[in-house]
Amino acid sequence: MATKKTANKTEAKSSTTVGRQELSRRIAKEADLSQKQAQVALEATLEAIRESLESGSEVRLVGFGSFKVRQSAARRGVNPRDQKPIEVPAKERVRFFPGKELADAVIKKKK
Repeated sequence: MATKKTANKTEAKSSTTVGRQELSRRIAKEADLSQKQAQVALEATLEAIRESLESGSEVRLVGFGSFKVRQSAARRGVNPRDQKPIEVPAKERVRFFPGKELADAVIKKKK
């Protein structure tokens, strides 16, 4: 049993997805806040980003990156079920462009 618990902890650390709960835990620890306060701060931040993008504004976080709304062009695609051509309409998409510091940090980590 002890071996399985150790293996599960190792797997959890190597997980590739960090969700809101984990982010709020990390914020609480780093900012010396309660879990609830960190959760409220995270939700307020995400809501502010969402509202800015909805209004057409760009969100730029220096050293981290930028969120922008971009228009994708209409194009022809292929339905994967029956391989028939379909028209994919133009639509607005949210794009994230990492800042230099974030990009450098990810590149250094991979080496």
